[in-house]
Amino acid sequence: MGAWSLYFLAKLGLYAQHSIGLHVLPNLLLAAALAWPLHRPVARRIRTVLAVPLAIALLYADSYLPPFTRLLDQAGAIGNFSGTYLLELAHRFLTLAAMAAGAGLVAVYVLLQHRLRFATLAFAGLCAAAVLPAPQAPERQARPNDPVAPAKAVGPLLTGPELTAALQAFYGAQHGLTVSFTRAGPPRFDLVLLSVCSLADDDLDFVHQQDNPLMARFDIVFSQFNSAATYSGPAVLRLLHGTCGQTPQDRLYSSAAADDCYLFRNLAAAGYRPALLLNHDGHFDHFAQQLSSQGGIGADPLDNRAAPVTMLSFDGTPIRSDYALLARWWEQPADANHHRVLLYNTISLHDGDRLPGAAGGSRETYAPRLRQLFADLGRFFDLVQASGRPTVVVLIPEHGAALRGDALQVPGLRELPTRAITRVPVAVKLFGFGPAMPSATAAGPLRVEAPASYLALTALVGGLTATDLARPSRAALEHLVQALPHTAWVAENEGTALFHQDGRDYLRTPAGEWSEFGATATPGR
Repeated sequence: MGAWSLYFLAKLGLYAQHSIGLHVLPNLLLAAALAWPLHRPVARRIRTVLAVPLAIALLYADSYLPPFTRLLDQAGAIGNFSGTYLLELAHRFLTLAAMAAGAGLVAVYVLLQHRLRFATLAFAGLCAAAVLPAPQAPERQARPNDPVAPAKAVGPLLTGPELTAALQAFYGAQHGLTVSFTRAGPPRFDLVLLSVCSLADDDLDFVHQQDNPLMARFDIVFSQFNSAATYSGPAVLRLLHGTCGQTPQDRLYSSAAADDCYLFRNLAAAGYRPALLLNHDGHFDHFAQQLSSQGGIGADPLDNRAAPVTMLSFDGTPIRSDYALLARWWEQPADANHHRVLLYNTISLHDGDRLPGAAGGSRETYAPRLRQLFADLGRFFDLVQASGRPTVVVLIPEHGAALRGDALQVPGLRELPTRAITRVPVAVKLFGFGPAMPSATAAGPLRVEAPASYLALTALVGGLTATDLARPSRAALEHLVQALPHTAWVAENEGTALFHQDGRDYLRTPAGEWSEFGATATPGR
């Protein structure tokens, strides 16, 4: 087998470190084909030509990367990435440590190839992998206040059919759940939804920003909010469909959703005037078009070109100042007879963004970009507060940045909808509701401790529309918060699903196979 032994030995090393899975039988068949003696040089050359693409395809299949069909589907979007971002991504997969280990393996082979039978070692390793238990993924090291530390399992391990039935039961229970705004009377406040890309509780923990001053200003905090998605399009669509219970991801892009499920249509029917504002051009992956065609937002994006450019996005397009855009919208003359609802979407934290003059990749600049975003939002809060106009501001991140990564995904990769990516810091600030309402500087914020998702958020907004601003009551708000609907933890991405139950995370592949995340989630066994 010659130098091909290095290919299999390297894969065995990666498999032992839980960096890849291992489809043992295809690897053994390829190894046998490569070890079979061929006497004619032409035959050996043909075998090599055929083996190279097969070996690459097999390595991809053994990896934890997205299915190749999804990669082909996203080829157009990936082609828009800037060259700098592509190099940054390549560095995450090909680390210096991995390249040094590969160079060391080659050096050992060159020095000992005439003394050791590397092919025998490769076959022995593959056979051992076939019969020995799969290596366990390293457990996450729990820390004080860790937002997504592994919970202690309290129930038995569920089987695949049991999990499929439980998932179907979940969606069955969610079907038909709705929130209505039309019975609460005319709007009493402006509503601002701050849709932030790439911000999860785990990211705040990773960059030590859980205690950022902005987070201390909110009046209502969701401690376990599930965004249920790992990419921007489906995450914002779930928000815009949030007046109905959670649905499978593919239904977000169909015409099957009832009119009652569209948040902005409900708000418009209740008397709100909708607006959409982005700090980017909205063209990547047809984002702005999705909001209009599948989100029912009923408004075109406002012109943002007057705001200064603060950085460049992962595809090289400009990202504009968050504060400048929000302040310009807020300072527009208000209609005394109508209140407004704004969906503001910012990608200032997106993976691959570039700060002018900043050293390091986007992962290294995440913390300063986060501090700047929070400072901008804090200035906007000051502007709203000074106006005295009754306003509800909701921080509603789309998904996390996956800064930490895990045993199956390098940092930044979000194909698997883990809780570290979908648990996001949703919080609500009330302006102009009177001194009796909760204050983060006095009694502290009200907390929604149970698992919740978009239905709870829209129920909260719907309840607030019925609040008597002339005689606000903290007790009434506490009752509203306690009565919010809870939602079992289910998250999806392109056929992959995560179901959290009884302290265990279960992952379902697009092929419908279930495994416990962090334990038996090893493809190919």
